[in-house]
Amino acid sequence: MIERVPMQSAALMSVYVLTIIAVQAIGAVASKLVETQWPSAGLATFLLIFMAEFGVAWPLAVRITEWGIRAAGYRVDGVDA
Repeated sequence: MIERVPMQSAALMSVYVLTIIAVQAIGAVASKLVETQWPSAGLATFLLIFMAEFGVAWPLAVRITEWGIRAAGYRVDGVDA
């Protein structure tokens, strides 16, 4: 009988992509709000959030995925497990 193996890396990448999309949407809204008050600062705000999202989204995605794996009753595989 084949043991059911969870695809933890696929789950992590899916959560990462969804996290990037969510942070990107927040960045777009924030830059539009800044642009209404200071038109020259809108692009700078967007670029700042765009670059920061990659550093923020990965640890957030790891935490969310680890929580989901443990909540499903599986053991987290990886170096820090």
